[in-house]
Amino acid sequence: MKQFVVNLLHRMPVLLIIVIEAAMVYTATSVAKVAFSQLDPLYAVWYRVGFMTLLLLAWRRPFSHTKRSFLPKTLREWAVVVAVGISLVAMNTMFYVAISCMPVGVAVTIEFIGPLLVAVITGHEWRERVGMLIAVCGIIVLASTSMHSAVSPHFLIGLCAILVGGSMWGVYIVSGRMIAKSSHAIDRVSIAALIGWLLQSTVLAVPAVQHVISPKPEATWAARPGGSFALLALMLVIAVCASFFPTLLDQVLLKRVTSAKYSVMQALYPAIAVVIGMGFGEIPTWTDIVGIVLVMCAVVVTFSGDHNPV
Repeated sequence: MKQFVVNLLHRMPVLLIIVIEAAMVYTATSVAKVAFSQLDPLYAVWYRVGFMTLLLLAWRRPFSHTKRSFLPKTLREWAVVVAVGISLVAMNTMFYVAISCMPVGVAVTIEFIGPLLVAVITGHEWRERVGMLIAVCGIIVLASTSMHSAVSPHFLIGLCAILVGGSMWGVYIVSGRMIAKSSHAIDRVSIAALIGWLLQSTVLAVPAVQHVISPKPEATWAARPGGSFALLALMLVIAVCASFFPTLLDQVLLKRVTSAKYSVMQALYPAIAVVIGMGFGEIPTWTDIVGIVLVMCAVVVTFSGDHNPV
């Protein structure tokens, strides 16, 4: 069965895998947003990161006897692993805070400021600068109407959160590339996720567990008998669909295409997120669509000329 799935993924068109992955991630994310009525965003993201980490550790077993020789050895290697862990947790946390204050499609769009910023800092061509300029225009368009919208009264909080989250995505890209060059990269990513989750747990673990055992006053089905187990099961499914499976699919994709082509294909993410969001009642305005299209164009402009396969 495992070999059948692997062969299927290697034969399936790359663009189709991108669409399936994005649909899976943003459907799970939209479900998580609905579940915010039962469990606050910060606690929900603690469970998502936690379940993802436990699944990665169970799959890769990086601390097993046969793999201990591949653990980071130098202070620099451990620093890179820690940077990946902190940025991974921070970008997920800020993303959940953001989608509690704005539509998922808008948050996904603005978050692309991270990869674009990395391209501007590391690039030496006109594409990066023009792409960033287009992206900034798109974000201004999105913010100009949403800031005073009754639909998103806390948009400014969400905007600050997603800009921080996007910046952390940029840090994750840079540090993640360093890990990707090492042997057993996924093993190190699982260790990084563990470090990030443990740091996150120092603040969120106790209240997150308490809010599942004793749901908040506004909770409905989570407060019923057996509701706590249903909530945990939902968080597990969200972690599998939004984090664990996409991690596996990314490994297949990056073996089949260059990172530049992958980045261009990711320009579809905001559009897919908007379509999924519409199914959950998040209808974009025409101004939203203009802003989202501008950011999508910025991604294509920035990465279409990049022939670096790294």
